[in-house]
Amino acid sequence: MHRLQPTEEHTTRVDSARRDTVDLVRLLDALPCCAVVLDADQRIVAATRAFSALLGYPRGFPTDLAFGDLLEDEDASRVSDFLATGETETNRTVRLRTRAGPPVMTIMRLLRLAPGEAPAAPVVSIVIEPRAIPSTPLRLELPGDEAQAFAGVANWEIDVATGRVLASRTWYDIWGFEPDTDVTLDAVLAQIHPDDRDVANTAVKHAIEDAVPFRFRHRIIRPDGTQRWAESAGRLEPAGSDGAPKLSGVVLDITQRRAAEEALARYYDIVSASPDRIAFLDRSCCLLAANAAFLAAIQRTQDNAVGRPLQEVAGQGPLSELVYRNLGRCLDGGHPAVDDIYETGPDGQVRESEVRLFPHRDDEDKVTGIVVNIRDVTSVRDSERRLLQSAVVYAATSDGVLMTDADGRIVAVNAAFSRITGYAEAEVLGRKPSLLNSHWHTKSFFTRMWRRLVKQGVWEGEIWNRRKDGEIYLQRLHLRRILDGRGKVTNFVGVFAERPVSANGPKHVEFLAHYDPLTKLPNRLLFDSRLVYAMDPARRNRTPVALFLLDLDRFANINASLGHQIGDELLRAVGLRLRETIRPADTLARLSGNQFGLLFEGIQTPTEAQEIARRLHSALRAPMTVRGHQVFVTMSMGIALETGAGIDTEVMITHAATALGNVKQGGRNGFRIYSEPPVGTSTARQRLTEMLRVGLETGEFELLYQPRVELETGRWRGAGVRVRWHQPDLGLVAHDRLLPLIESGGMMIDLGQWVLAEACRQLRDWSLKGIPIGILDVSISESQLTRFDLVPSLERLLQSNEIDPARLALSFAEPLLFKHPERAREVLDGLYRLGVGLTLSEVGTSWLAPQVLRRLPIRRLEIHRSFVDAMPNSPDDLAVVQALIAMAQALDIDITADGVRDDRQRFILLNIGCLDAQGSLFAPPLTAPHYERCLLQVSAPPPDTPIEPRLHII
Repeated sequence: MHRLQPTEEHTTRVDSARRDTVDLVRLLDALPCCAVVLDADQRIVAATRAFSALLGYPRGFPTDLAFGDLLEDEDASRVSDFLATGETETNRTVRLRTRAGPPVMTIMRLLRLAPGEAPAAPVVSIVIEPRAIPSTPLRLELPGDEAQAFAGVANWEIDVATGRVLASRTWYDIWGFEPDTDVTLDAVLAQIHPDDRDVANTAVKHAIEDAVPFRFRHRIIRPDGTQRWAESAGRLEPAGSDGAPKLSGVVLDITQRRAAEEALARYYDIVSASPDRIAFLDRSCCLLAANAAFLAAIQRTQDNAVGRPLQEVAGQGPLSELVYRNLGRCLDGGHPAVDDIYETGPDGQVRESEVRLFPHRDDEDKVTGIVVNIRDVTSVRDSERRLLQSAVVYAATSDGVLMTDADGRIVAVNAAFSRITGYAEAEVLGRKPSLLNSHWHTKSFFTRMWRRLVKQGVWEGEIWNRRKDGEIYLQRLHLRRILDGRGKVTNFVGVFAERPVSANGPKHVEFLAHYDPLTKLPNRLLFDSRLVYAMDPARRNRTPVALFLLDLDRFANINASLGHQIGDELLRAVGLRLRETIRPADTLARLSGNQFGLLFEGIQTPTEAQEIARRLHSALRAPMTVRGHQVFVTMSMGIALETGAGIDTEVMITHAATALGNVKQGGRNGFRIYSEPPVGTSTARQRLTEMLRVGLETGEFELLYQPRVELETGRWRGAGVRVRWHQPDLGLVAHDRLLPLIESGGMMIDLGQWVLAEACRQLRDWSLKGIPIGILDVSISESQLTRFDLVPSLERLLQSNEIDPARLALSFAEPLLFKHPERAREVLDGLYRLGVGLTLSEVGTSWLAPQVLRRLPIRRLEIHRSFVDAMPNSPDDLAVVQALIAMAQALDIDITADGVRDDRQRFILLNIGCLDAQGSLFAPPLTAPHYERCLLQVSAPPPDTPIEPRLHII
């Protein structure tokens, strides 16, 4: 805006050459309206007081002010266009710049003073309409603007002469225009969807020309591309004081309502197409709405049914009686109701219908009526009754019934099936009937069976199947397929009855010859026959074979302690569990007393065999309950794989037996796959075994004693026993290196017995000398725990050496408790009765629960050295140590840390409650004489004086 200096003159000075305008200036001063006179160059010749005051110049305009300076650029060009033409008058909406405020929007009429001289008339008069438009143009600020915005409705007004739109802010929001935009009728019509534009043009035209009010729905394409639905209504207002006619009306945003109407229409189409009869009743039981099926049933139309009471439109029938009987439940209680009614159809047949009454609630959760849904269930109820009758027969029949889906998976069986086969329903659902396969029939037998079943829909004949306990039995089987209405197979049903077999019949004789009478599994004869068949090189599509030999560990102990009847039951239970673990096509046989054989075809790699072995071990891990006894069994497995041509059945069996022997020699409860030893390996192993045996006989082994120290005082409270080997050829073999050699040479039990006897002898010698040795701690291996008669042997050693059992402690690794829980419990209880101390070593490497410790007579825990070795750099290992110490303190069990090597570890352990430890910080493993001398040095420290004996042996 130009900043102009005011003048005291009320009219602009004019050139003296135009003295004929003086009278015009005086006339303008007398007018109450806003007017201005311009020359052909748009310079202000004269202006009224009202005009100059409107624009902020109460004392008049400056002499050098041009009218174009008061206009926006777009409006100035419009005035220039008028001056350049020969028109005598026109109306223009222009925005005038004010001196110190916002622009003023006005409607101005331009008149040429000397029409005959156009377009070069020297003087032009501009007269401002008496009705001025507020400073915010084209937008009505109405008191109800906020309410209109909330309701989505807006007022509008269109000047017919200029086409300018005057509207509220909500109108701009609906159409998507910017609030300060100068909008014309043409721009509004251009925003209407092309499919609706003709209707809008016609309506506006009739309104202007014929004064016909209009109302129509249309779509708005907003500038941002979004679409809205609107309803516009308007009419032509008669000319006012300014003589200009106007169109006025309202526009309503119905986008959401339109979407709701469309959704309601779709819902109505769905409801109308439903075969169910659906109606809505108000609280007075008058019919407010109904679909076509309901109206057809009552033989009425919408016009003569809606709004009338239900009894009037439906009559005094079962439906009305049911609805009125449940009015209180639905309307007052707000609960749905369901019941059946019987109606007589147009054909005279009685139909059964299910009626459902649902309370209808409004937005305030008040029940406003009832929705009635009526469904013809005549055929459904008939089917249900037939199903109930069939179910009774199905459950009561003495024949076994089995039903599968189209894929052959069992979906239902009856009680007779479970009684005959031994399988409960839950055990067979989802599985295939092949789990009953006895393997007495060839593949061609089943191929013919299924070919006839699929082609003719039925098969009947006799078949040998297997019960859950492994017994083979003969049954008469009837199979039938079930088709749906479109001829597609949905189910197969089998009905069978057990057929008795003559004791002298050929089948019975064959069974006795090929099957174990105890477990009903194949015997060695049949197993060997199947192995020969599986390895027959002439077979087509032959696949590699894997042979497993399985032995139950310590089965003789079970027979001796629990009796042979329990042992027989256990064998049957083991056979059943193994049978459930393998595939139906795999062969499981009982070969001898506690040995089973397994034959697998299609095993390509050792990894597959290892996975099968782990699965079998896992199957036997859970305890078995036999006649009230809970029995834990472990199993040793030897595995032989068909690795190439030239291997016959005898070689396979030999390889599996060799692998089984290696598992037993290594401590049992495991598996091993046979592999050809490298050249010289067998000889080297035999020589090592001989060297170990000679060493035991010639005294090459020596015991060492590593002190267990009281951390606070430094006093030696006992010692852990270690062993080393002085071998002339190998040199000095330390304890940690010696143990793998002993295990490889199969001498673990022999060496363990020697260590236990030597420790008892040394303990006796120290006792006779009066040396306060404390408690000797001897480690017991897995082989000693599982195979050696540990308790009686130790009892003999204690008696022969006449030593106090409390001076001796036996140490067991923590993993052994979980690997051999029953055996460990038995041995620990026996040792506890002898009075021997019990230590659990390597604590922290397995999952150890407090309740396990509470049930066992363990009096000392030894933390595994790996956790101590990681302190203090590993917060996680430190946390484990703290947890173990806290658990031991809570259970009142002593605890020792193994492997302490520096003062930091010592101080940490002492601070967190560990009182005993052993490790290189205090002393290495010592010979008996050396240990004796050192012990005498630290056995009696001064009172309350911590002692830190540290011996470094070179």
